[in-house]
Amino acid sequence: MTSTTSRTVAVRAPGVVLFLAFIDIFALLPTVAPHVEELGAGPIGVGLAVGAYSATNLPANVLGGILVDRWGRRRVTLLGLLGAAAAVLGYLFAGSVATFLLARGVHGVAGGILIPAIFAAAGDRTQRGTTGRTFGRLGAVIGAAAVVAPAGAGVLRQAAGTPAVFLAIAAALVLGAIIAYLGVHDAPHHLGGGSPSTTPDVEVVVVDSAERAPAMAVPTGSPPASSQVLLGLLRVGMVRRALLATAVLTAAVGVLAGFLPAAATALGATPSAIGSLFTVYAIFAAGVMLSPLAGHVDTGRADTTITVGLVALSGALLTFAVAPNLAVALVGAAVFGVGYGLIFPAVAAATSSSASAASRGRAFGLFNVAFSLGLAAGPPLTGGLVDRVPAIDPFVPVAGLALIAAAAVAGSAWFRRRTAGG
Repeated sequence: MTSTTSRTVAVRAPGVVLFLAFIDIFALLPTVAPHVEELGAGPIGVGLAVGAYSATNLPANVLGGILVDRWGRRRVTLLGLLGAAAAVLGYLFAGSVATFLLARGVHGVAGGILIPAIFAAAGDRTQRGTTGRTFGRLGAVIGAAAVVAPAGAGVLRQAAGTPAVFLAIAAALVLGAIIAYLGVHDAPHHLGGGSPSTTPDVEVVVVDSAERAPAMAVPTGSPPASSQVLLGLLRVGMVRRALLATAVLTAAVGVLAGFLPAAATALGATPSAIGSLFTVYAIFAAGVMLSPLAGHVDTGRADTTITVGLVALSGALLTFAVAPNLAVALVGAAVFGVGYGLIFPAVAAATSSSASAASRGRAFGLFNVAFSLGLAAGPPLTGGLVDRVPAIDPFVPVAGLALIAAAAVAGSAWFRRRTAGG
């Protein structure tokens, strides 16, 4: 393999592996519930089967971030991919709801350590000044998987049965492991062999360029405890703002998925028309993430981009709440896509840029915790509020939350800049 080809593989590999990893996640969305029902699960069992992945995925995000920084990107990526493949194959051999839940839990752990590794590897390979665009492209990759995987899994399940879906997903994950072995490389401090870092260098968390604050460091000597590094990351204003925006973004996505179909049906939309709302949202999100707008974070405008994106999310959700017809709802879907397309590259790039190579895995562990928390908490909390106060439209509380988050991000950034300048 020539040096040029090797560099190309190294740059492209994280995106390809990320696509295959999210094919795994999205293809199972329409597959798990009917399969576990066939195993004899009732409503509680179905809920446990769907939720078991998230229940183990959340703590594994933090663990994964720690392992990524100590063991290296390649090793943890391979472990996550092969562990996920084994868990999906375990679905095939699960003869009861209990054994299926066990495999589902293992799958959640594997996914929890995998995603921080891929994002950290992508961040390591990003050239200065291109972080936003890099993560914009990765966001579009995730969007493509979200569009392709559920439909593909449905077609395959109808044609060949659920076992064929599980086998195809496992094969995709093994393919991802091969690509990762060839193209995912460790950060410089891991290149000596992938063992836990014992470098005496200071672990540095770099504050984003807009804040111009000094770097945070922990004492030199033995490697700092992971709790020190995680707390150090959380002390960085840009990281806190990115985590807040990430949680609000995914809460909005969860509420959209949970409540938009019923709202569109009330407007007289057919199932295909409901699908078009999500397609429009995905197209606009991908368009923005692939555009130069994704690079604004690289010019010190991460806070502005995040704030505008949150305001767009709020406007879109309020549009859904008052839409008199499907045409207006389609406008809301487009605006929601713009908001998503602005926020995701900004928060991911800010997370990457606010960490050193030695702490980037843990930074993305926190990022994925925020991502999962929003998805897990947004829909049930909104549903509970609507049950208690039926007069409230489900989109309104999250729209208000997005506006509050936008004000918090903008206000915090303004205060930090004013303090630094004064």
